Amino acid sequence: MTSKYNLFTNLWRLVLGILPLTSLAQNVPKFNLAQIKTKYPDAEMVYLNRIERINIDLIDGKPVIESTHQQDRLFMTERASVWADDRVYYSEAFQAIKDLQAVSYIPSKTGFLTIKITNIITEKPSPGGGIFYDDSYVKKFTYTGAKQGGVGSLSYREVSTNPFMMGGFLFGSFVPVVNAELSVTFPESVKVSYKSYGDVKNIAFKQTALNGKMTYSWKMLNSKELIIEPESLPIRYYAPQIYLYIENYRANGQTTEVLGSVPKLFEYYKSLVKNLNQKPDSELKSLTDSLTKNKDELGKIKAVYYWVQDHIKYVAFEEGLGGFVPRQAADVCRKRYGDCKDMASLLTSMLQTAGLDAKLVWIGTRDIPFKYVENPSMSVDNHMIAAVKYKGQWQFLDATDDRIDFGLPTTHIQGKEAMIMLGDKYEIVTVPVVAAAQNTKKDSIALSWTGRTLIGTGVCEYDGQSKGYIKTVTQYLSETKRSEYFQGLLGRGSNKCNIERNNIVNYTERDKPLRFEYLFKVPDYVQQVGSEVFINPNLVKTWADKRIEPSRKLDIKYDHRWSENNVITLAIPAEYEVTNLPPNASFDNPEFGFDVKYEQKNNQIFIYSKLTLNTILLKKANFGDWNKMIDKLTDSYNEVILLKKKTKAK
Repeated sequence: MTSKYNLFTNLWRLVLGILPLTSLAQNVPKFNLAQIKTKYPDAEMVYLNRIERINIDLIDGKPVIESTHQQDRLFMTERASVWADDRVYYSEAFQAIKDLQAVSYIPSKTGFLTIKITNIITEKPSPGGGIFYDDSYVKKFTYTGAKQGGVGSLSYREVSTNPFMMGGFLFGSFVPVVNAELSVTFPESVKVSYKSYGDVKNIAFKQTALNGKMTYSWKMLNSKELIIEPESLPIRYYAPQIYLYIENYRANGQTTEVLGSVPKLFEYYKSLVKNLNQKPDSELKSLTDSLTKNKDELGKIKAVYYWVQDHIKYVAFEEGLGGFVPRQAADVCRKRYGDCKDMASLLTSMLQTAGLDAKLVWIGTRDIPFKYVENPSMSVDNHMIAAVKYKGQWQFLDATDDRIDFGLPTTHIQGKEAMIMLGDKYEIVTVPVVAAAQNTKKDSIALSWTGRTLIGTGVCEYDGQSKGYIKTVTQYLSETKRSEYFQGLLGRGSNKCNIERNNIVNYTERDKPLRFEYLFKVPDYVQQVGSEVFINPNLVKTWADKRIEPSRKLDIKYDHRWSENNVITLAIPAEYEVTNLPPNASFDNPEFGFDVKYEQKNNQIFIYSKLTLNTILLKKANFGDWNKMIDKLTDSYNEVILLKKKTKAK
């Protein structure tokens, strides 16, 4: 795959006339710049071609998959240098990149000059400076002299002997594509199938047979750029795409099954972990025993889970075969680092050593749209976790997030199908989406005023994934930056708010709410006109700026469901009486809503407010209702309490 990076190019070589390996162009792709500009007037770059041609052969009884790739990008504006960087990612564990050629075609008065790119850097894309094992690499280069009307062309061959990892082809991109093609050619002894996703009605399909080989080909012309909007689902949820897989192949009179069903996928996954943690390790057992001694079942689970979270450093290895084969638990424990599958290996081994029913789990994060029956291939998974049976229910343990408490799945796997490995069997279980009532913010404030200054004492608690979010944001901040963040988090009323005291409780504790005990003052907040006092009690206006623009096209995704509960108490001085108490307000939708209530009891006013987000994906069909709620909520936020000094009796 390739992607753009926003780096500086070698344009100065063109200016000076020092163009390496320069010649008149022979193979520049044909195009009409004026016509393409008319069709895509706002595009800065257009793919003239995105082509992948796959050929499958049986060599020595094994499938060999060779793909030829061709990509030609047309630079449409003077900002060509922004689009001049290209990348090819691959994994040495199951593929080899051969015959890579990158060429710049630079427009000139007599046609095009050709510059063959020779400065191609191969390196590991992950951090760590080579300390950690990683089987993925990236080839990086820049199209020298890129300018408006020029073309950057890339071609290479990709050779793989792993029949389980064919992957997919996206016909759309974040820029327009004039011509997109995919084809696969294979002998009669190989059975190839495919699945399509997204809107594929504009993709032409053709099937041909020649000399004992079958070819499937797909072609799409003149596709517009795919929409990019903040907080939207990844491209694979809506791009037209084809996924290929080998069902089986026949060689030497024997048929070998590959993919095409969930049981076949499970059999392959089982083969990857068949040698995992087969030998007991005395050091690992001693550690587990010391952590779980004299604890009940729940205590044992938490002790092991939290130890792995705290002591194993997460290192994100790139995708590839190495991303699917866990390392031995004892090795992970000794080295004190690992990726998701390594942490899962360690967790399951330690929990099983403690006598608990723990299993390895394959899962795809929310970046992947597919269910197992929809795409029973390795494209459906990109993550591994552990699961443990507790009180008859599977609890999912993802130690890559050390800010999440036991009982809460991490936000990036909520609602996803998980394949739990049960020896020679498996179970598909959907990871629950945590209820809004578990991901809470609860704020209780007592208000008074002196002159125009509002004074408040508050206790604010965050729990569940709402707590996890705050810890994620602040975990690696300096003390100064963390303090600044908390000041902003507790700011009330206006930007003049001064937090005079903030006692933070349970910041490093698990299974307890994160608690702030604070005192604040807001000068120039209370409005006074004669004997009347005006106070807006809506000190935090959640969602006030969340109206959805009518032009929005895509659904909106959220990390988690949540609820916010606020109780504000305003003391009424003896010399004042309430002359206006705002009306109650509410809005109810199954997926979102709010409720605000005012109540006066003796010398106090109570304001109860609750906001609820009960979905992790707000569908476009609900945008109208959402905006109605925001309008009604905004009106409620603008309401004020009116108090008036009592008239002295004559």
